[in-house]
Amino acid sequence: MEENYIYPVILKREDSEILVSFPDFPGQVTCAETEEEAIKAAQEILSLCIRDIEDRGGECPLPSKYQDIKLEEDDKLVYIHMWMPYFRHIEKIIYVKKTLTVPKWLDEMAKKKNINFSAVLVKGLKNELGIGER
Repeated sequence: MEENYIYPVILKREDSEILVSFPDFPGQVTCAETEEEAIKAAQEILSLCIRDIEDRGGECPLPSKYQDIKLEEDDKLVYIHMWMPYFRHIEKIIYVKKTLTVPKWLDEMAKKKNINFSAVLVKGLKNELGIGER
């Protein structure tokens, strides 16, 4: 996993909004009212895209070179720096309580070995769903 990524982002003013698109992540778009909000929204989208690629064990695309990016009139090209330790840290995970039933003998054995039922359940669900560990 890389710690730093720098990707180009295109900002386009349309009426009262700024549309944000990502040359290296086709199909990803967002919008905001101000440039500052647009940059924050771009960081959020990029962090999610990068985390998804990392979780699947893939390679992030190389950033496009500015001379290879086609801009329309009034488009603005900006580069977004992503320091991923920060974005990995701020990701919020909300937990929900689940009640489960296990055989008594299995419960006793697990308690003797100080097994954390929640951790085992999360790991098992991720495995069953084909989701990589974070």
